[in-house]
Amino acid sequence: MDSYFITVIIAGVIAGASTGMLGAFIIGLRMPFIGTCISHASMAGFIWGGLLSFNNPTLWPITTSLGGIVASIISALSLATIREDKTRLDKNVGLAIIFCFMLGITFLGLGLNQGSRTDMLGLLWGNILFVNTTRTITIAVLAVLLVLFVVLFNKEMKVLLFSRSIAAATGVHESFVYSIFLTLCGIILAVNMPLIGGLMIFSLITCPAAAAYQICKGYVPVVITSACFGMLSTLAGFFISYYLNLPTGACIVIVSVVIFALTTLYKHISGQND
Repeated sequence: MDSYFITVIIAGVIAGASTGMLGAFIIGLRMPFIGTCISHASMAGFIWGGLLSFNNPTLWPITTSLGGIVASIISALSLATIREDKTRLDKNVGLAIIFCFMLGITFLGLGLNQGSRTDMLGLLWGNILFVNTTRTITIAVLAVLLVLFVVLFNKEMKVLLFSRSIAAATGVHESFVYSIFLTLCGIILAVNMPLIGGLMIFSLITCPAAAAYQICKGYVPVVITSACFGMLSTLAGFFISYYLNLPTGACIVIVSVVIFALTTLYKHISGQND
């Protein structure tokens, strides 16, 4: 097993753990569409960043990465402004509108591109060729930052998961914490997206967390189990795609769905009640 393959495995495990942990909070907030909006914003940023590189192979990795991160942060901060207690617009409708806009921007960029279309399409489906030592270190640093955020704002996130309105009424700086969480979410998704694919990373946010909520009770068990299921999804998906020469992102998605199906079956057989 060569060093590159080991790097891919490490990157996949860390990416799966961080996205799984994010999913625990996103599903807990009952806004799973957040992941879709931010991932598509990141994808749009990558594609338009690629256009700005003018097909220069040296500039392409820099402009695409910066474009994805900037677009994700802008989208995350926009999502933080959607509040049901201050507007008649349902939060999920607002998320759907942002998603539609980002989807349009993404495919407009693909239509305008006349150069590295293969590389850009790789962003849609995911490609292990995007993994390198620098990206792996970046993914690891962001995972550590996510864990630190969860530890430092443990109380605030618990209240936010219950209700943003109650959090504000009890004196919690919920807008500040919520904005930091979404910003961190945007950056992590932007960095991880090339490995898994912009069209598929949503499942890695949703399925491990949904599976954890099926079999776990309590804040800490759900977060830890969701991270573990995320790691298992990416690790198994990478091995399946490597040995069977299949698309990486698709394999990760299928594994994550299978994990959810198995936990649902286990809950049904064991007779667990909510």
